[in-house]
Order: sequence, then structure tokens, then C-alpha cells
Amino acid sequence: MDNYEINILRRGGNWKKVKPNDLIIDEIDNELKKDDVLDYSKSDQDFLSYVTRVDAIISKLESLENEKNNLKEELKAIENEFLNKKKSAEDKIHKLSQEKEMFEKALKVIKNLKTF
Repeated sequence: MDNYEINILRRGGNWKKVKPNDLIIDEIDNELKKDDVLDYSKSDQDFLSYVTRVDAIISKLESLENEKNNLKEELKAIENEFLNKKKSAEDKIHKLSQEKEMFEKALKVIKNLKTF
């Protein structure tokens, strides 16, 4: 049963094969402690850089959201202008159609008077 190995995964991601009778475990512990100090500082820097990148992305998204809202407001203002112009055109059309009806009635009366 002495014929086996232990695989130890280091924080750096590499594996270390150890036989049970080897006294390398203390050595590995020392290496891990050294790696921990380096990995933590590197890990902290990586983490901070990711946090900074995420913060920048969030700021860009907020900026885009504000810009989107401003564009929506502009569209709403243009829509209101078009609705007002449409109503004005409809009012003019209604007024002109009433005027046309009056002219048609007047012409009808004139034709009737001519035949009388």
C-alpha cells in the first residue's frame, strides 16, 4: 500500500505529486505560504482591476440610459408637434369641407333659381 501518490493542487493551479513517505509536505507548506503572499497581492490587484472595470461599465450603462431617456424625450416632443399639426390640418380640412358644402348649396340654389 506504499505504492501510491498524493496529488496536491497548488493555489497557482499546478499539481504537485507527493509520495506518502516523502517529507516534502513541510516544504510544500512553505512554498504555499510564499505563493499565498504573492497570490493574494496579485489576486487583490486583479480583483481591484475587475471592480474598476465593472464600475466603468456601470457608469457607461448609466450614461447610455440617460442618453436613451433624453432621446425618448426628444421623440415625445416631436410626436406632440406632429399631433398638433395633424389636429390643425384636420381642423382646416373640416373647415374647408364645410365651406365646400356651403358653396355646393349656393350653386344648387343658383341653378334652381335659373330654371325658375
